[in-house]
Amino acid sequence: MRVVTSDLQEAIAAVSRVYCPHDVKVLESNRGIDAVLESSGAAGRQIVTLRYAAPVKIDAGSFENLLLFMTCVDGAAEATQGRHSVQWGTGRTLPLSPNVPSRLTFDRRFWQSSIRLDKDFVETLCSRLINRPLDVPLRFLLAPFSAELEAAWRQSLQTIRSCDGDGLALATHAWKHFEEFLGTLILETHPHNFSDVLKKESSAADPRLVREAEHLMRTGGPSVTVSEVAHMLRVSLRSLELGFRDARQMTPTQAHRQIRLNAAREAFLNPTPSTSVTSVALSCGFPHLARFSNYYRLTFGEPPNKTLRRCRGGAA
Repeated sequence: MRVVTSDLQEAIAAVSRVYCPHDVKVLESNRGIDAVLESSGAAGRQIVTLRYAAPVKIDAGSFENLLLFMTCVDGAAEATQGRHSVQWGTGRTLPLSPNVPSRLTFDRRFWQSSIRLDKDFVETLCSRLINRPLDVPLRFLLAPFSAELEAAWRQSLQTIRSCDGDGLALATHAWKHFEEFLGTLILETHPHNFSDVLKKESSAADPRLVREAEHLMRTGGPSVTVSEVAHMLRVSLRSLELGFRDARQMTPTQAHRQIRLNAAREAFLNPTPSTSVTSVALSCGFPHLARFSNYYRLTFGEPPNKTLRRCRGGAA
């Protein structure tokens, strides 16, 4: 979707459809706007870019159910949620928590690129990390990402853009793995109201649970995620991670990746007429083809297309 307009009401209506109902006031009454709104990607994982080309003040109300991560591409802005305010500028990303009274002020140059994550999904993921229900809504600290998180976040969004740009629709289960990665990255790296509880989780799952987790990863199909495995075993995601580090000297995510790589290898060794590197990567939960190829080559000593050509030739 792309909307270009100098009509303020048209801009408000377009942005409201993407985000939430809100009011916009142009701070220079003698100047109009020159708004550009673009969104790309499938529903639920859209990357949205927006600029007004005018200084504006936005009352977003309670930001109902909108867990938004807003990156400043250019210019500067100020955000207020509840009683807390913060300014941020070019190259910085700010998390905006849902269901909190929110106001935003953009300068004339401000240009944002934002993505929203499903609020219920991220709260469920947080619950699995600490292995208990959340007694209050999840709230992120209203502060820009650290430099380390910003770099990882930028690379992650580039993965989504690359898939969209190459015409590769992320399979549902591939997006589940990627969404869980994004959620875990933020929950473990950016402060929120359950950070202290998360840090206190230090008991490692015993080796029996590690073996059971590996079994569930192998039999649960490509859509099962590490957090779902922890939930099925009734242990916290952090406890499972510590257990894997003790017993396998790797994280459960790395172990799960190896299991999915083995499944991809099996598909290449026994190809059908429709087997392709892209179809196998996505069906095994790898949304980023270059990264999948690199993982595969490091594990099996050859790129996946070479395995597929050899086995397809042998079958012929």
